Amino acid sequence: MKPLFSSSYLDSLFASCDYGKLIELSGLIYGSPAYHSDIPNYGLPVPAFIFVESLLWFAQAIRSGTWTYFEATPVARQEAMRSGLERMAPAAYAMNFTLGMRNWQDPERMDQVDRWIEAHEEENTHWLWRMVNEHRSEIQALFA
Repeated sequence: MKPLFSSSYLDSLFASCDYGKLIELSGLIYGSPAYHSDIPNYGLPVPAFIFVESLLWFAQAIRSGTWTYFEATPVARQEAMRSGLERMAPAAYAMNFTLGMRNWQDPERMDQVDRWIEAHEEENTHWLWRMVNEHRSEIQALFA
């Protein structure tokens, strides 16, 4: 079977540190045959799921407040995300995500999570790049 994308394209994508390339990579994952929107973790390997869902959480928080992510995201998906963050992310990620899950209707608590995301925006982007590169083979297998 012929790969969906050339090696040189994927090499250039994974070698980037550009936020826009993270979005491009997430689009490729959402378009992969493994992606199923009706499954809590989208049917993806844990690193791919944590990547796309973290990117969504961060983007939604910056754009309109983290409460909008928790309001719109099914609880089963939130649980899958919390579990994945506890396994794969620095402690602050799981802690802030859990705070959002449990308190999304509390403006003061949500403001705390929003401030954390905003204060760590660059660090969050770097963490996402490290994670996708550490798990490149699992993510790239989605495009084979």
